[in-house]
Amino acid sequence: MDTQSVFEALTKSKPVNLSDLPEEFGVYALWDHEGQIRYIGSTPKATEGFRTRIYSKHATGSEGRSHKFTQAYCTGRMWRYCKKLDDPAAANEQHPADADAAKKLRNAFIRRYCRASYVTIPRNSLAEPYFASLTSLEYQLQAMAPLSMRAWEGIAFRPLSEPTHLVDGLLAELPHYAAGAERQNAIYTAFVSVVKA
Repeated sequence: MDTQSVFEALTKSKPVNLSDLPEEFGVYALWDHEGQIRYIGSTPKATEGFRTRIYSKHATGSEGRSHKFTQAYCTGRMWRYCKKLDDPAAANEQHPADADAAKKLRNAFIRRYCRASYVTIPRNSLAEPYFASLTSLEYQLQAMAPLSMRAWEGIAFRPLSEPTHLVDGLLAELPHYAAGAERQNAIYTAFVSVVKA
């Protein structure tokens, strides 16, 4: 397999809406709300094709795990407490309904503004075991990538600053999340942003 050709196909192709991802296997790139690649990954197992891995896990999974979009946008009005990453004192301040509103707002934001590109890798093009070889290909692609495309590697990378104007626009469409999200932002500002400064 020509790794360079896979890298170029992955990074130069037009990214797609997360809802349009197929349930196929291979390598993928996650694009942030500004249209920049921030992570290169692979589908890790037979139960997680592109759609499951990205649309369901990366976009809506738990903070502090290997769910890249969720971690990157756990900020401002889309923040909720995560014991692996933030000041535990913040946990006592948030109300479960407010945390849920912030998480649902974040999910909607990611699915609206983030994208992914992918390259399907047929099983017969890699040595067995297939998924181990796919992971090896992922590492090779990451090694080829500039640091800007590797910004979301690991599980403790810093979330982005809130894209305020985009969140404002989304809340105009989803006003039922606004009050809870604002209260979450107040906690974020008081506890988390001070720690990260």
